[in-house]
Amino acid sequence: MGRLLLLPAALLAQCATTSPLETRATANSTVLAAPISFAPDQSWDGIDGKWSSFTVRIGTPAQYVRTFVSFAAWQTLAVVEQGCQGASDFDACAGTRGYIFNQTASTTFENIGLYGWGIESNLGLDGNALYGYDTVGLGGAGESGPILANTTVGGFAVEDFYLGVFGINPKPTNFTNFNEPSPSFMTQLKEQNNISSVSASYTAGAAYRDPAVLGSLTLGGYDTSKFVENDVEFTFGVDNNRDLLVGVQSINTPNANASNPVATELLPGPIYMYIDSTVSQIWLPVDACEVFEYEFGLVYDNDTELYLVNDTLHESLLEKNASITFSLAQSTTGGNTVQIELPYAAFDLTASPPYQGVTNETRYFPLRRAANNTQYTIGRTFLQEAYLTVDWEAQRFNVSQVAWDQGVQENLVAIPPFTGASTSTSPDSSGMSHTSGGLSGGAIGGIVAGIVAILVILALLLFIFFHRRNKAAKAKAAENEKLGDVENVAVVDAGTDSNARGQEPTVFPKAELEGSSPMPPHDMESESKRLLSSHGSGPPGTPGTNGAPSSFGGYPWNNRGSSAYSPSTPTAGEGTHSSSQSEGTGTHSSVLSPLSPSHASEADSKERQVYEMAGDMPTIKEKDGKALTEKEAMARREAIYNGVESPPQSAVALDESPEPRERRLVNPDDVVRADRLAPPEDGSFIRHRAFSFEEGRGDNKSNASSEDLYSAKQFG
Repeated sequence: MGRLLLLPAALLAQCATTSPLETRATANSTVLAAPISFAPDQSWDGIDGKWSSFTVRIGTPAQYVRTFVSFAAWQTLAVVEQGCQGASDFDACAGTRGYIFNQTASTTFENIGLYGWGIESNLGLDGNALYGYDTVGLGGAGESGPILANTTVGGFAVEDFYLGVFGINPKPTNFTNFNEPSPSFMTQLKEQNNISSVSASYTAGAAYRDPAVLGSLTLGGYDTSKFVENDVEFTFGVDNNRDLLVGVQSINTPNANASNPVATELLPGPIYMYIDSTVSQIWLPVDACEVFEYEFGLVYDNDTELYLVNDTLHESLLEKNASITFSLAQSTTGGNTVQIELPYAAFDLTASPPYQGVTNETRYFPLRRAANNTQYTIGRTFLQEAYLTVDWEAQRFNVSQVAWDQGVQENLVAIPPFTGASTSTSPDSSGMSHTSGGLSGGAIGGIVAGIVAILVILALLLFIFFHRRNKAAKAKAAENEKLGDVENVAVVDAGTDSNARGQEPTVFPKAELEGSSPMPPHDMESESKRLLSSHGSGPPGTPGTNGAPSSFGGYPWNNRGSSAYSPSTPTAGEGTHSSSQSEGTGTHSSVLSPLSPSHASEADSKERQVYEMAGDMPTIKEKDGKALTEKEAMARREAIYNGVESPPQSAVALDESPEPRERRLVNPDDVVRADRLAPPEDGSFIRHRAFSFEEGRGDNKSNASSEDLYSAKQFG
């Protein structure tokens, strides 16, 4: 059951279970303070329509001013003398503005300063007031409403708010900082036990009813005689300045064609709107206003920004007498909705100078064009037919259709203070309401059972979590063990078809490489010699032997950066080399290159076999500049490093015997330096062909000897 108990049906159900005779006087029972019914003034005020006002008395001695109720404002604002200084008739101006508050005439007024009032700025209604602390009481002369001292009061002179404002929002006022805020009038009412909760209910009244119905304001509760019950309860919006936010799902009017029962939609799409009793108009998007223009024949006046209604249009609208229905919900789609229906008479308002710059009294339709969604507002026009109840403590509110049964007696119900749990109310014989707190035995048992169930579920979840983690750890350990066995495999048969019989091809993951440790100079020299040798020696398990690993410390050293076999078989003349920075350990596991021979070693088996990469032999030239062949270079390397004299074969066919090469000797005495020879006197040219084996050039002698070439000769 909702805590507000806004619905008479809910209230009656609660009373049925607890009769007044069964009320229990327990220690946790609290007697609720009766709500305050703030009687309205008998006047109809305003320059933008006829609105029921409420009189408050301010200062000492009391000065009576009429105000409009504001759910957005949190201060009491009144017109000061400056607001009528420009008028031709000061007294007449003061009368139409709800009378003047003279701050200097109050002996209890404590001046604070001039500040902006901070409300309705989104609608362009900016203004400021001269603030101070003073006493404020409810009701006019002869009424006995509560009087509070040191409440925040502001005096203003701008015309945007033509009458004073009685703010019932409980927000505090902060003039300098947030450390010492000034409490609102509603908060002080609650603190001094004048009301049971910070809550209020309001309807604006309707001057067009016959007879006219004044407004109604109840502080700390609601009046069940004023509304038609519904089961829709709203929660506050997230914006602190637009808390009474409702989702308007549709605005429609009956179809002009009586034979068509489908209503005409006036709102192109659902929107969120703020309920604000401070202003009178309804602010809608421009496209919605255009639909209103088409449906009702309205004409927008750019000078006054109002929809002015001439006599012809007024007669047409009266004859049509179309109603407009608002469908409200917590959100713009789905959920429970409440329909508030307004007759055309609720929109038949009169504007008087100086409102919006009009020069004469004229009828207007209270529809305003909103510039953006921050201006979507439901004003006092809507609250002529709607009853609004707000509980600021619980941050909930209700909107209901006004009940126009004049014969029903006033029935006030207090809204209990919010404690964070649902409470119930029941009236006693004196009309006071009681609230009972505490939890029943069944509720306590249910809470205990819920806690036990939660603990069992948590224990089960923890068991499943640890069981899966242990299982995953064991599976990972087993996988690592299998991977370790795979790394010790020595050779892969290159002739095996890995894709035979539908098997998937082997995937070779890339290994992450780490930088090797610096090597001492003597180790580097020895390692270089071993890498340059074609054979190696060492114990089993070293590179170059069957089953030897090709990585150190678990990191691959082959040319592909991986300890896995190469998926391709090298061609003749290609190969790989591998090395280890430790000898004789045989502890580092990796797979060998498939190019490693099974029994490749020299007779002495003192050195390891090392395979050189193709193309890594240096180019060795003879003294005549001719490059050696690969086999000649191999033979020379064998003679240098291994001491083996293996004369290379020539590049002729292998089945032919190579012809011996003629040794060409140079006589050092025949070598002369050309830069020290003086040119001959007869101008002949002396050529010096040191270390040249070109024969027969210049003198056309094809069989010239090298001795002739190294001597200085004259060429013609």
